Amino acid sequence: MERYVVHKGVYCQVFEQGWKVKQWQCSETGQAELMAWKRRVYVPLGDFDDPELRPKDVDQSGTELEKERLERQRLAGLERSAARAKRTCRYKIKSAGLSSLLTCTYRENMTDFDRVRNDWAAMLRKLRKVLPGFRAVYAFEQQDRGAWHVHAAIDKLPTFIDVPGAGRVRSWDYLRRAWRAIVGADNGNIDVDGHRKTRHGLPGKYRTSESLAKLAGYVSKYLTKEHSTGIPGRNKWGSTQGIEVAKPVVFDLPEMSLAEVVQLAFHVPDGHRVVSHRVGQFGKFWVLYSEPAPVDDSSMK
Repeated sequence: MERYVVHKGVYCQVFEQGWKVKQWQCSETGQAELMAWKRRVYVPLGDFDDPELRPKDVDQSGTELEKERLERQRLAGLERSAARAKRTCRYKIKSAGLSSLLTCTYRENMTDFDRVRNDWAAMLRKLRKVLPGFRAVYAFEQQDRGAWHVHAAIDKLPTFIDVPGAGRVRSWDYLRRAWRAIVGADNGNIDVDGHRKTRHGLPGKYRTSESLAKLAGYVSKYLTKEHSTGIPGRNKWGSTQGIEVAKPVVFDLPEMSLAEVVQLAFHVPDGHRVVSHRVGQFGKFWVLYSEPAPVDDSSMK
């Protein structure tokens, strides 16, 4: 099916020719992503300088057609923004190795967005005092009743924290006390996933996420799921400073079958495992995620 669009101000025919390939890898955590998708080529329907190729300006101000066009533009912009937020969030979690999920809630029906942002900022200040270099990727979400709460992918916590004036305190106990000191003693709670004891293993050992890549995919989708419905001009997610993210490398491949693209680009480093490997509908894109395989500590038992 032939397709025609206005591209860079002129009428063009769209062709799919060759492939775009994007490769991203974090040297610190070993996380890697490889994506390939069909490359679009826009061919002008004649001489690029021919004024006949340029659409005629028709004033549609105030018409239903204009409203529909602006709505399509708005929705497309929100979709691009949400995809960009999800990708950035995923890259940051993978780059920092944030293997735990922290949730901070209110007991009251707290509906003030500015307050939850300020309370979370105060929480971060407390955590950085006792955990220098503490890192997090976080988001603010409203429950069905309207109350705000915070979700954050965070660094793996030590079992105990040395707190000035209080001595050694269990980390999740300290987090609960810190949050309640901000929101009120009977007004809040926290939950930390990823710190329950293992069924098998040495006493005192705590499990980490089975797969950082799977956690990053889940959390990035979860943290940005309502990105497009946020408060205009206000971010509903963010991250602490100090999380460096490598830039992906993008290159072109000539026209070939997807099977040939996979054969050419498929690469899993030694000691790594495939986390996700899938082909999109109609074979128009391909995704490969890999990460270092977990260390088998059975010999330590």
